[in-house]
Amino acid sequence: MNTLPLAFTAAAVAMFISQFWKVFSPVLRGKPPVLRNALQSGGMPSAHTAAVASMTLVSGLCEGFNSSIFAVALVLTAVVAHDAVKVRGTINTLIRILRKTVDPEILEKEETLPDTVGHTVKEVAAGFILAGIIAAGFQLFILQ
Repeated sequence: MNTLPLAFTAAAVAMFISQFWKVFSPVLRGKPPVLRNALQSGGMPSAHTAAVASMTLVSGLCEGFNSSIFAVALVLTAVVAHDAVKVRGTINTLIRILRKTVDPEILEKEETLPDTVGHTVKEVAAGFILAGIIAAGFQLFILQ
């Protein structure tokens, strides 16, 4: 079976749902949708984690969880999740520290610092949960 279209579709669906959620979740708190969230990094859930984890799970379902393609995808998923929390999450901490310690006039002269770049563990976990839901949907409705 050619896994590529299914794995790619699962990743695309995960990215779309994640970004859609980031735009429209403020509505649940009585606020308007925030369209800029669709193009920004960070936030709930981790779209990158959801995408690679969906791709990994669908590849495993199609090719087998003992296949080489699943192993490669699993390593990629681990790298992306680690990067989201440890590397990019550290950048979030540094941005918060800079905003508290650096003179606001200096920050105004520089390019605007983003609100978020990385993810918390909860946001990455939500990405994994979304990936599981998407993979289950593929198993129930497409892979039968």
